[in-house]
Amino acid sequence: MTRVITGTGSYLPAREVSNDELEAFVDNFDPEKAGCDLSAWLLSHYGVATRHWAAEGESTGDMATVAARRALAAADLEADDIELIVLSTATSDHVAPHSVSVVQEQLGCNAVFHQLQDACPGFVNGLMVADSLMENLGYKRALVIAAEKMTHIVDKRDFRMIGLFADGAGAVVLEDLPVEEGYGFRSFYAGSDGKSGHALRVPAGGTRRPLTHEGLERGEHHLISDFREVYPFAVRTIQRCVEEAVARAGFTAADVDKLIPHHASANIVEDGLVNAGITEEQVVLSIDHTGNTSSASVPIALDEHVRAEGMKDGDKLLMLALGGGMGWGSTLYVWPGADTIARARSS
Repeated sequence: MTRVITGTGSYLPAREVSNDELEAFVDNFDPEKAGCDLSAWLLSHYGVATRHWAAEGESTGDMATVAARRALAAADLEADDIELIVLSTATSDHVAPHSVSVVQEQLGCNAVFHQLQDACPGFVNGLMVADSLMENLGYKRALVIAAEKMTHIVDKRDFRMIGLFADGAGAVVLEDLPVEEGYGFRSFYAGSDGKSGHALRVPAGGTRRPLTHEGLERGEHHLISDFREVYPFAVRTIQRCVEEAVARAGFTAADVDKLIPHHASANIVEDGLVNAGITEEQVVLSIDHTGNTSSASVPIALDEHVRAEGMKDGDKLLMLALGGGMGWGSTLYVWPGADTIARARSS
């Protein structure tokens, strides 16, 4: 039996926000110093033209549920068929109950659920967790979801943050099926560097530093990114994630048909892949219209690509993610086509 993806789904909130619209929010962008207007700066540095913002009453769990339902529909399954739900997010609906409990309730199923308090690497980590639980506990069908409401934790007055981060959710269905040898996850790779965790941080709101009225006024509940530390870390780690995933699977970078990286920013992705042996034609990005949706960026891009262009039977897909924590992970996955899935289900 092999764990394979049989359905993908994603969700972007209805409100689409252009770079020009951000000018009404930000108060720290100087066009004279930048030598261009805000939209040109965001396009040249991040590769972002538009992004989606969740509605005020729309939670992480709400977005995750929509993505999950779309993945279930693509897999031709019902919620009751799912035995396991793994959700990754850094922006949970509550401290308790977690967003994943909201998803289970809204789907109307009784699946065992787990939530990873994770940021950018969360979806890849979620795949590893689900794969392990299915292997060791015998679950046959699982939902792996990543959802983020980043607008809840970024300061909309800061052009660097609100210009990059945005909201959305993505999901996949994993099934344990008797597919022919060679399909599914061929390698996993992961790593962590806790001493660098301060590079992406929300200063207050946890048990170490509770949020006070004074801290709220100082914006200590907002995400802070030390871009000068994050950039070299991300560039180095992207290359490492590619090299490790393909080597552990017994392939080379040239064997990869499609690579979906975490959407840290367009320039980080480009610079990280320049020495990894990956060409522009291999890379799948949706950052121009999604921005950086943290852990949701990889499954959103995957779903959009599957629905727009499709994946061919036997395609080698490399997914990688890195960031908040600091952590990273990658996986090399061989895609089974619809006919292969149908044969396995009927056997």
